[in-house]
Amino acid sequence: MSAAGGKRRAGKRTRSVPYKSEKAIHSEPPASEINVTPLVDVCLVLLIIFMVVTPMLGRGKDVALPKLAEATKHKEGDQVFVSINDDGAWIETDLYLSKGDFLGALEESLKVAAGKAAANGYKGPLLFLKGDRETDYANVRIVMEWITSSETMISDVALVVDLEESG
Repeated sequence: MSAAGGKRRAGKRTRSVPYKSEKAIHSEPPASEINVTPLVDVCLVLLIIFMVVTPMLGRGKDVALPKLAEATKHKEGDQVFVSINDDGAWIETDLYLSKGDFLGALEESLKVAAGKAAANGYKGPLLFLKGDRETDYANVRIVMEWITSSETMISDVALVVDLEESG
């Protein structure tokens, strides 16, 4: 016994455990409100993730891509075919190895094609550029530079590709 007159419990030590007493378990009644804190936390994390990822989804600048043109839709003669392979640049079936010869022949072919296009009601000759799959791209690029550096009356240039057939 203490000098202050208080009684000291002798024997058993107790400790307090929330929601429990020595006789029974007393539980709180269920909460009727929804706890929105975890929901807000998850939404904020998702918002941050989407803010970081969204700029990476668009790759490159949006540009207007050219439409697919088919040679069969044009009349024979209002188009010029330029083919490029390891041998050189071909206009129709004639091979050209130098820029001067190529541009001279291209200008003549485009004049003929322009006359035929005007007769058929098209706005001008259509130049189809075909590069061999096995040819080095540098060869194709050189001929494209020749074409763009010339002062010919090209209205449209189409790059010819093979379409994979499905099924």
